[in-house]
Amino acid sequence: MELYQLKTFVAVAEEGNLTKAAERIYASQPAVSGHIKALEEELGLPLFVRTPRGMRLTEAGKGLKLKADSVLLAAEDMANLAAGYLEELTGSLTIALNTDTSFLRVAELSAAMADAHPKLRLKFQQGNSGSILKDVRDRRLDAGFSFFDNRYAEVAHIPLKEIPVRVVAPAAWSARVEGMPLDGLATLPWVRPDRECPFMMVLDGVFEGSGIRITDYIEADSEDVIRELVAAGKGVSLLKQSDADAMVRDGTAVICDVGPVLSLNINFVYPKSRSGDPTIRALTEVVRGLWPGETC
Repeated sequence: MELYQLKTFVAVAEEGNLTKAAERIYASQPAVSGHIKALEEELGLPLFVRTPRGMRLTEAGKGLKLKADSVLLAAEDMANLAAGYLEELTGSLTIALNTDTSFLRVAELSAAMADAHPKLRLKFQQGNSGSILKDVRDRRLDAGFSFFDNRYAEVAHIPLKEIPVRVVAPAAWSARVEGMPLDGLATLPWVRPDRECPFMMVLDGVFEGSGIRITDYIEADSEDVIRELVAAGKGVSLLKQSDADAMVRDGTAVICDVGPVLSLNINFVYPKSRSGDPTIRALTEVVRGLWPGETC
């Protein structure tokens, strides 16, 4: 049997669906089906029960899944050990960003990595916290930043900082919102974060148990869009303290001093199975160094 067959087996077992497994390992669905069929023929027993809802592991499949996990981890450890013998780290790392680059200190991260490991290339891409966590879990990404608390056993995380979050309103509404209580703010138009956005979880926490509901809103899935719509006078919203302060300085927003203290946590995440990878170790060391006194 081949490692790629075991990787396919694990992906199908964890996704329970051939299409999702194919997307996860960047293969076609026929190829995934072929890998599973070949593995079942070689082992001489069925690994899955095909159901209308997808692929369900047989009892034998459950036991062999544990062994496949250990084999794949052993192969990863061997690759990491070999990399450790290299005098200089090479290759590339893809890092996902969940918010603006200045806040995440991307320029500093790039410079520090270039100084310490000049032959290790970094690739940055944008994403949202939820998808970043899932893609790190599935090994589609080498690492990333996330506002969501880590809920995956396969993901390791470094808590970087607790971030204050403020309620903001368009600058033209300054007199209108001054001293307005929370239930009053809820009656105004809002620029509401997308349901999958961590800011939405914070917003839900503001009104939880109060019976207050926001009914007049525009939904946005990007901090840039939220800032633009607030500045254009479209509604009240939530922003990181640093973004709220910047908009106040620019004269495009005011901060509403009302309600409980709000915050999010920013985390740096990477696959737990790669904790021994010299490139990941180098990256996390630099990240910790860029958030001195803040990482846990």
